[in-house]
Amino acid sequence: MDIGSRLDPWIVCPVARTEPRLRMFCFPYAGVGVSAFREWWAWPATDIEICCLQIPGRESRIREPPFKTVSALVPPLVAALTPWLERPYVFFGHSLGALIAFEAANAVRRAGLRMPKHLYVSASHAPQLPWPYPAVHDLDDMEFLSEVHTRYESVPQQVFQDPDLRSLILPGLRADFALVETYRYIPKPALDCPISAFGGDQDATVPADSLTAWRHQTKSTFRMQILPGKHFFLNAVRPRLTQLLADELSGG
Repeated sequence: MDIGSRLDPWIVCPVARTEPRLRMFCFPYAGVGVSAFREWWAWPATDIEICCLQIPGRESRIREPPFKTVSALVPPLVAALTPWLERPYVFFGHSLGALIAFEAANAVRRAGLRMPKHLYVSASHAPQLPWPYPAVHDLDDMEFLSEVHTRYESVPQQVFQDPDLRSLILPGLRADFALVETYRYIPKPALDCPISAFGGDQDATVPADSLTAWRHQTKSTFRMQILPGKHFFLNAVRPRLTQLLADELSGG
């Protein structure tokens, strides 16, 4: 399947797989889209298809109005996913992406659709926990960027220096922070699928107990694994992480 072969702006599967046994839908972190998983396209398992979510306001959809609440985002996202759920699949989400993947899984269940075989969450507080940081999405431009960079060390210097670049990326980035900062957890039955949580051993923003709390969101098995790195450890240990996932999924 080539990029855009289904003409679906929400879902990009960059590497063609003929009749894949399983799909992995990847939900990116704040401020980026498909490019967050660019290095994953050389996936070690040839029978698993990587499909990346491209949310409005990011990258190829940067000129589209971004969503500012999870409750508004999830219904159109699940509508876009529905035609792709004809075969077994799993969800993987990093940081904000994990929260969106969790709510998408619950929406899929409410709709009576095929459920994911596994939910993988990475560098994310469990959804039932209160957000532990002050809201920043409504700060002025430079203060907002400074707070984001202080917390995550993730804002390139050229964004601070180039007003045209700032005007391009800030609406989507603000909206992404609004998604998590305005999120309100609604208690719901635990999912039937297993949940695996990944964290970075130097990630000061998501402590181990925040990851462990994901165990309460599944009736099935829960596992947690801590890998080397800070909040964006998935980039630093990509080969190890993707091989772990491929090995686990190889059995089903």
